[in-house]
Amino acid sequence: MTVHAPKLLTPEEFASLIEIAIAADNPTVPPHHLSKLISLGYVLDSAKGPQVTGDGLIRITESE
Repeated sequence: MTVHAPKLLTPEEFASLIEIAIAADNPTVPPHHLSKLISLGYVLDSAKGPQVTGDGLIRITESE
């Protein structure tokens, strides 16, 4: 049996995820938060800057 659990983020990392989702231009998040969010697949580093992925948006909505 497979159990799907959200990948754990600290409250600060979760706040960084939300900041990336709502920031119009360049969000200012600590580099170690950004690298963890990218490694978990919640954020994609694109030419336009960091962008929240579909998985990241789902993670945000699951926590509300």
